[in-house]
Amino acid sequence: IVFDWDNWWATDISAGPSVSLHYCDEILHYYKAFHSLNIPVDVIGVKDDLSRYSFVIAPLLYMVKSDYDEKIRTFVNNGGIFLTTFFSGYTDEHDLVTVGGYPGKLRDILGIWVEEEDALPEDGANSFTYKDTVYQAKLICDLLHTENAKALCHYEHDFYAGMPVLTRNAFGKGAAYYVATRSDAGFYQTLIGDICREAGIEPIIEKTGNVEVTMRRNANGTFLFFLNHDEDPHDICLHHAYRNILTDVSYEEGDMMPLAGRDVAILMEIPQ
Repeated sequence: IVFDWDNWWATDISAGPSVSLHYCDEILHYYKAFHSLNIPVDVIGVKDDLSRYSFVIAPLLYMVKSDYDEKIRTFVNNGGIFLTTFFSGYTDEHDLVTVGGYPGKLRDILGIWVEEEDALPEDGANSFTYKDTVYQAKLICDLLHTENAKALCHYEHDFYAGMPVLTRNAFGKGAAYYVATRSDAGFYQTLIGDICREAGIEPIIEKTGNVEVTMRRNANGTFLFFLNHDEDPHDICLHHAYRNILTDVSYEEGDMMPLAGRDVAILMEIPQ
């Protein structure tokens, strides 16, 4: 996930399109989706190399600095998957507006152009359907047109009913997604899960109840840390051989590890 301090500053002090729009909130929506799927992410800056990643998200990339569009263009062209959102591609690093339509220098990568946007009141919402589930479209609704991109779902109400909410553009060997509105946790989790599968990204462990898992690696090996936030116990299917360093119990690949309610476990991967 790309986090940029100047974008934070530029969007949060902006008088529009909505005073309820906050950069960190939009970053957090996507971070929580990965976290809920047990998929760890790096938080990087605009100066960091993208080539080591297969999927890069830059929510609210309002300010596209210097040649950052070229970095994204090369990343996607070489097979990466990129996702950005509404209110992106508006200015350069000096907060000067990029002329020629939005999303500015990202237009060819995303395969869309944004005609205008509808800023909704805090209690207002449109809706759209993704994979047979209806989700809310809140806060900002971009009114966009596809150029080379494919629309994956559309607004269902108001004067812009039928216009795209989510698009995917095949670009070079990769693809670029555009999310034209804010939605809810269910949508983000479903979308991120779908794109991760497309990118060949797998969770550390399949989601089981309210069990949180993280992975750490160091010179001593690979470790999984489990925290069961539920009162109820869960059985966790393991993808490799591990030893629980708290109980000294070993597991083979495919074994089920019992985890009591409110319990923790630390597993060390056993090299094969």
